[in-house]
Amino acid sequence: MVYIDDWDTFKKAVEDLYMASPLKTRYLVKYRNVDTKLVLKVTDGPTCIKYKTEYASDIKKMEKLNRSLLKKMLNTKKNLETKPADASQANNTITSPKIGKKKKGKKNNK
Repeated sequence: MVYIDDWDTFKKAVEDLYMASPLKTRYLVKYRNVDTKLVLKVTDGPTCIKYKTEYASDIKKMEKLNRSLLKKMLNTKKNLETKPADASQANNTITSPKIGKKKKGKKNNK
């Protein structure tokens, strides 16, 4: 595990790690209210990168990193190829089952 002190270095390392193995990369946010510490951890298994801070101003930086990673997760070629615009509208229709009359009482065997 490597703690990185500089935010820009951490952000660059996280984005590089995600781009190298997007299916294996995990992102963890941990906050301890007792010591007011925020720890960000990004790992793909063998490589683990951590950033620790006590400053509230770093929360804005964390939000920007989250947005950046989410954009990278959503803008993959696979997602763009499998979802054409017309097909997504056709799949959004909901059909309800037909409801018949229920008979009350005993069943008559004839």
